[in-house]
Amino acid sequence: MNATKNQHNWANQLKFFSEQNTGRPTRLGVFEPSGGVAADYWIECGLPLIGVDLDMHGDALAVQIMAGSLTHEIKNAVKLSYHLTASGDEDGLDVLDGDSRMKVLRFENSRTQTPV
Repeated sequence: MNATKNQHNWANQLKFFSEQNTGRPTRLGVFEPSGGVAADYWIECGLPLIGVDLDMHGDALAVQIMAGSLTHEIKNAVKLSYHLTASGDEDGLDVLDGDSRMKVLRFENSRTQTPV
């Protein structure tokens, strides 16, 4: 992977993604291989997106997802996948790391949220 070229491309894409989605309520989960199946767990639900940013750690790219007061860093990011739907109900971002863990950012559908 040409990390320098990807850093520039990914940084621009993530900046645009952040600008379009700042403030939307999020869900952040992790899917990782475990004994031939995928184990999953959710880190947060409902925090507003602050932004998504990119950083270099040596020769590896790292993606930071900031939601509310939480910052989740994905080290050794190797693949970004964007999810965009006409309704916006399942929009989000997937980040695959070098250990085959998939970090999943999705946006909550504000029409189905329970008031606090």
